[in-house]
Amino acid sequence: MAQKTKSRGNSEGSVFFNSEKQKWVVQVTVGNDPKTGILKRDTKYCSTQKEALAVRKELVEKYSHNISYDANKITVQEWMDTWFKVYKVPKLRENTQVSYKNVIDICINAIGNMKLEKVQTIDLQNIIFHKIGKDKYRTCQYFRTVIKQAFERARRDHLIVDNPAEFLELPQKPPKKKFVKPTKETWNALLGYKTGFYGWKLAIFTVFITGLRRSELLALTWDSFKLEKDEQGILFGHVTIDKAMGIGNKDEVTGRRNVYVDRTKSATSVRSLYLPPPYCRELLKYRKEQNILRLASKTWEHPEMVFTTNDGRYYNPDVFSSLYSKACRELGIKTTFHMLRHDMATSMKSSHSLDFKDIQNQLGHSNIQITLDTYTHMQEEDEAAIDKFLDERFDDII
Repeated sequence: MAQKTKSRGNSEGSVFFNSEKQKWVVQVTVGNDPKTGILKRDTKYCSTQKEALAVRKELVEKYSHNISYDANKITVQEWMDTWFKVYKVPKLRENTQVSYKNVIDICINAIGNMKLEKVQTIDLQNIIFHKIGKDKYRTCQYFRTVIKQAFERARRDHLIVDNPAEFLELPQKPPKKKFVKPTKETWNALLGYKTGFYGWKLAIFTVFITGLRRSELLALTWDSFKLEKDEQGILFGHVTIDKAMGIGNKDEVTGRRNVYVDRTKSATSVRSLYLPPPYCRELLKYRKEQNILRLASKTWEHPEMVFTTNDGRYYNPDVFSSLYSKACRELGIKTTFHMLRHDMATSMKSSHSLDFKDIQNQLGHSNIQITLDTYTHMQEEDEAAIDKFLDERFDDII
């Protein structure tokens, strides 16, 4: 028989002793079931009255934040899967979905069976420092960004009181990789490298002329180009950058990730770039070579693409990166592919005739701060000029 020893209003919860179970019972009314309209209570059993009073206080605090009654039944895995499907998939590009899913998998593998409301900051911090590891700073950084979003949505949906990912710490940021400026010899060595990819030379030449991202380079289509002649009959042109190639989810049949063409990284990435006469001549020469390959091939899936495999399929960005790395190893080159893009910025800056807005437009940065912070590496001649300036400045006051 249940003997009520202490009662309060529904909003404050009740504590009473159940003589049959020989337990103290805590009950807090949490509202009506939205489907049935039946009054719902959260009930807990405790061994002592002191423990019961503490639990009642905890539950009252919890439900004062309008926490859903079913919240304590949801696991981390269930919430992560739901959050990703409902809130993120509809608005993320496919390759970004893959990046999010990788982070979610890390979280699920570590604490997927935990109840969502039980997750503490230390549980997530442990994943960053010990599951991912301090040597993978970018992964840790991305993990914090994604998981913070997921738990913040859970807080807003009244599944948890506080966001345990709000103040996660990152390992010490590694020093920025030293910029290895490609020399004239570097560019010539890359252009002359022999590969099985028929588009290799034009791809490197295109990066040299434009500073495109890898994803933008491989997404170029023939209608991106507009060639014309000036009054002297000299060929020149422009290329419109409005597409990017991405790597999406795994194909259920082949097990390989899908390669696709989508819009550019951001609206500000859309731009039109000038093409000088030597490049335009190489482009026309290349198109003739591609047409010969196409006619000799039994199938050619994407005739609209500038760069394809030898049978006309999309050229996988990861395959291209592997090919570039192989070339650098064999040629003894320390310049990464992304540093080729950096080189466009430093060369434009060193011309002394172009400003940061020109560089931003050429590279398609979303804001000028990215141009200032990331891509303007000082060259030796710039440093020498600063040394001379400071020497002369010092001479003026002694």
